Amino acid sequence: MSIRPKPPEGFDENPPLDADFFARARPAAPGEAARLRAVLERIVKAHEEGRPVDDAIAQARETLAEAE
Repeated sequence: MSIRPKPPEGFDENPPLDADFFARARPAAPGEAARLRAVLERIVKAHEEGRPVDDAIAQARETLAEAE
């Protein structure tokens, strides 16, 4: 996994959910929601079983990057 560069100065990771946000939103591609749900379920399961979640989180990051 490569290290992502820092976001530009003033970048807001949690933008307000206003009309502008929804104007840029797009529907999920076929299968995209299911893939995201699956990686999140792996994180939760690893946590519940007391296993390290690092691998599951890394996989979730890769899946999210592919979705962009």
